[in-house]
Amino acid sequence: MAPLTRSMKKKATNSKSRIMQSLPKELLVEVLAKVASNSFNDLYSAKLSCKDFNKTAEEDNIFQCVDMSKFPLVSWRFDDKFSKFLKRCKKCGNAEALYLQGLRDLFKGKRVQQGIMCLKKAASKGHVKATYVYGAILVCFGGEAKQEGLELLYSLNHYKPKGFSVRECRERVKGVWNMWADRKVVGRIVQARHETAVSKTCSDCGNRQEVFTVERGWDPLDHENFSSCNTCRWHQEVNIFCDILKDSCTPLY
Repeated sequence: MAPLTRSMKKKATNSKSRIMQSLPKELLVEVLAKVASNSFNDLYSAKLSCKDFNKTAEEDNIFQCVDMSKFPLVSWRFDDKFSKFLKRCKKCGNAEALYLQGLRDLFKGKRVQQGIMCLKKAASKGHVKATYVYGAILVCFGGEAKQEGLELLYSLNHYKPKGFSVRECRERVKGVWNMWADRKVVGRIVQARHETAVSKTCSDCGNRQEVFTVERGWDPLDHENFSSCNTCRWHQEVNIFCDILKDSCTPLY
């Protein structure tokens, strides 16, 4: 087969461009949003493939859907382009971006309330890790927020048939906040749990719950086998959450 000449390549490019231009913009956005939600690399390749995709990829819907799970967090600290990209994703309501910004603001201790709000927004979008962190923090501080926090943690049970693992979620969260954990913020959360965790009988199973220690002889990674009681399991998970926070700031504790 003879190689394509320059004029043949130009004709093919123009033909592809006409086809793209004939498609509704909403359809192009929908297609690219789906691509973005599966892989940023695929989105980047699509942007390079033609001008129409490159232009459409700047729509807010794309930034809202783009998958950020594979981005190295170190890029956030030293790469201005990535930082701007992250801010755009957050502004467009990207749940992963809101979650990362929330952890950063909260655990660096400089914008605590803003961090909590970002985590809340991400959790409202069904972001699993944000739901775990935000729910656990609400339970730690007790009061009226405690039941809201428990309901959020209970909601994570719905993801288990889809492969959700509390252990895996916990480890992923731990890997992120270790970069930013501020001793004062961690101390406030842990102290709040100490003050609100009162040993009492569980209304669901009759066992004692909310003792602020992880029982000896029990593997803290084994969330499911700790208890058959959903309430007790999640109270103990909050205790583990606090233990991991403390470990991230040793030797303070």
